[in-house]
Amino acid sequence: MLQSISKYRIYLYLFFFIFLSSVFNFQFLKNYHDLFGLKIININGLSSNEKKMIEIDLKNFQNINIFKLSEDRVLEKLSKYKFLENIYVNKVIPSTININLSKTVILGKTFKEGENFFIGQNGKFINSNQIIEKNKIPEIFGNFEINEFLNLQKILNINGLEVNKIEKYYYFKNKRWDLSFSDGLLVKLPSKKIEKSIFIYKELLNNNKLGKIKIVDLRVNNQIVLTNRNE
Repeated sequence: MLQSISKYRIYLYLFFFIFLSSVFNFQFLKNYHDLFGLKIININGLSSNEKKMIEIDLKNFQNINIFKLSEDRVLEKLSKYKFLENIYVNKVIPSTININLSKTVILGKTFKEGENFFIGQNGKFINSNQIIEKNKIPEIFGNFEINEFLNLQKILNINGLEVNKIEKYYYFKNKRWDLSFSDGLLVKLPSKKIEKSIFIYKELLNNNKLGKIKIVDLRVNNQIVLTNRNE
């Protein structure tokens, strides 16, 4: 009889030990989750409207254990925002993530596949609904690859052309460009040896030979065709 009572006590003690241990473990896990659950997401480098747009998208990360939230998951979420150029994610233990963002420079706007897009210096077509603050930028017409436009921009900048005075770019199937300036002047570039043509255009410009000219046609090598504004 005493042996049965002893066994009963042992089982009772064992039951209470397991119960108390479980309660302790549950409480520990709860405290652990509360302590390291993501509570604060700081977004820096954007306007207030852009910041709100991204905050809504990152809301699902709230309360996730900060150790389980990888940088790749955050980057994947932000990858749809084509206007971003640089993204830096920094975890601050126990419950904060700092995200520093920088925007690409918008070089122009175009119409592609039935939609309006902006062209970023980062080499991406950016859906118009992602750009909230819009400055005056040139329009680009034609079915071009974005690298073709970026290469043209690079050539123009290297040769000191004032790209801020270009209002419209026209791209043609033979891979050449026309430049329409704010003063009404149209410059027709060739498909090859663009640098040479730009040098010729700048020489005409610097020598004040374009006062009454509306078209500078440089499409043919070693040939300049000037059209007067009255023609």
